[in-house]
Amino acid sequence: MKKIAIFLSVMTLFLIGPTGYEAEGASRTPHIGILIPESGQSETQTVKGLRDGLKELGYREGNNIILEVRNARGYRGGLKSTAVELVSKKIDLIFTTGSGATEAAKAATTEIPIVFRHPLNPVTLGFVKSMTRPGLNMTGVAGLSVQKAERRLKILKEIVPPLRRVLIFYDTYNPISQGHFAIAERAATKLGLEVSEQPIRTGKDLMIALNRFKKREGDAFYHVSDDLVENEAESIFKVARQKKLPTMFGRVAWAARGSLAAYGPNYYEMGRQAASLIDKILKGERPENLPIERAKKFDLFINLRTANIIGVTVPPEVLKRADRVIR
Repeated sequence: MKKIAIFLSVMTLFLIGPTGYEAEGASRTPHIGILIPESGQSETQTVKGLRDGLKELGYREGNNIILEVRNARGYRGGLKSTAVELVSKKIDLIFTTGSGATEAAKAATTEIPIVFRHPLNPVTLGFVKSMTRPGLNMTGVAGLSVQKAERRLKILKEIVPPLRRVLIFYDTYNPISQGHFAIAERAATKLGLEVSEQPIRTGKDLMIALNRFKKREGDAFYHVSDDLVENEAESIFKVARQKKLPTMFGRVAWAARGSLAAYGPNYYEMGRQAASLIDKILKGERPENLPIERAKKFDLFINLRTANIIGVTVPPEVLKRADRVIR
C-alpha cells in the first residue's frame, strides 16, 4: 500500500504540471542580451532608444525585464565568443547592432530570437530571406541607407549647386560594396551627374588615388557603405580639406568627424522601433513572421567648420532643414 501511495503522489505531481526550472522559466523575468561591437554614437543612441522604447511599453529594467549589454569594444573577434556566452545563459532574446554582431548571434543560435538594428539591407547581406517574411529566428529594423542615394545626392547638390561629378571609392573584393556603388551610380546618372569610379583593393590604393585626384569645379566625394573606405575616413577628411573637396557620407556620425555633410538613419528612433518588435516576441509572436521594419526617420547633419575650411557657403534654407549644424 505504501508503494501505491508513493506512485499516486508522483503521478499527481506529474499531472499538476512542470516543476523546478520549467516552472521558473514559464514565469521568470525576460532576459535580453544586447550585443554591440563598440560604444560608438550609433550604438549608444540605439541602446538608449531601445531602453526608452521598452519603458514606454511598460517594461521596467530590473523589475519586469533584464537587459544585459555585451560590448566587444571594437574587437570583432570577440563578438563570436560573446554571442556564444549569451546563448549559454539561456537568455530569451538577443538584440544586435551592425553586421558583425548580427553575424555572430546568427552563428551562435538558430533557436533564440534575434532582433537586429542595421543601417543597410539585411536581405542583401544574407541575414533574412525577405523583408516581409524574414524566416529563421530573426527580424529587426533596417535603415536601407544605400537606397537613399538619390536623396543624399540631391541634398549634396543643394549644398554645392555647381556639383557636376562625384568621386566614389569601393572595395573590388567586396561584392556588397560593388552593389552599393551600382546603386549610387544609377542615382547619380538619373540626376545628370558624372561618376568618377574608383575601385580599390587596399587602404593604400585609396589614399594614392585620392592624393592624385585632380579636383575641378563641381567635384565632390560621395561615400557608399564600405568597410575599407570607412577605415580611411580620417585620412579622407584630411585630404578633402586640403583639396577643398566637399564630402557627403551616409551616417550622421561622420559629419561630426569631418565630413561636410551626412544623411543617414536616426539610430535612436531605430532603437525605439526595435523595442516594439521585442515586445511582440516576448508576447508570443515568432520573429520569422514579423516583417523587417524600415527606419522611419533620417537625419541631415552639416559641418559648418568643414564648410568654412573648404570655402563652401551652405544655403540658409538647407541649414534650416538640417537636424544638426556643427559650428
